[in-house]
Amino acid sequence: MKHNKFYDLCNDVATSIEQAVSGLIGKPEAGVVLRIGADGTPTEKIDETAENAALQVLERDGRSMRFVSEELGEKTIGKEPEFTFVLDPIDGTFNAVHNIPFYCVPIAIGESNLSDIRYGYVKNLVTGDIYIAERGKGAFLNNEPIHVSSRSELSELSVISYSHRPHAVAISNHIARRVRVFGCAALELCYVASGVFDAFIDMRGMLRVTDIAAGKLIVEEAGGMISDGNGELLSTQFDVKKRVNLVASNGKAHDKLLELA
Repeated sequence: MKHNKFYDLCNDVATSIEQAVSGLIGKPEAGVVLRIGADGTPTEKIDETAENAALQVLERDGRSMRFVSEELGEKTIGKEPEFTFVLDPIDGTFNAVHNIPFYCVPIAIGESNLSDIRYGYVKNLVTGDIYIAERGKGAFLNNEPIHVSSRSELSELSVISYSHRPHAVAISNHIARRVRVFGCAALELCYVASGVFDAFIDMRGMLRVTDIAAGKLIVEEAGGMISDGNGELLSTQFDVKKRVNLVASNGKAHDKLLELA
């Protein structure tokens, strides 16, 4: 397949992050808290290392852009931004710090909010798998097209559901065939996009735009559907302080899932 003009930039950023954090994976120092980040959560050493590596690549690129990231918050690179570069330096920080093999680098390119994402990129830092999507042109895993599943009966569904009290949702009460949680929203959304899982539900009000921006487009371009818990389309601004609820599915059982969310 012919890659979008943003592919090389995203790939260079992800590769730089991968190299920068490789010596920190599973190490106690990776989880040392340095400060509270712009998103209001602790910034650990591995997060800052990853973000700094990304910034070095972006500042060398030469294009002007708005940079939105969990730790730094927001920065304008150049004088007249051509696009917004939305990054979670490491999605699945807890997993990476504790050497649990499920974490990634998710990147989205857009304008100002979740409704205008043009390009999504997610690299699994454990397997090397790369998921990408361009608005209107489909979704791909390692250059091969991917599609959501076709299952529609609740009893057949495999669901990723973040269901912690007091936000427990009914789907987790053995209604679905299987329920899992892996701790890395961007990659979990890619699993829905590729048909491994049928749905992803998180009603805790804790998801940030940096967690879901890339995966949102990838799911949609793979034929799936994404909304908040009320069935409304997501149009949250690229602001790391904002929090959202999310229901993502193959689209076949979305209404049924909303009733249980």
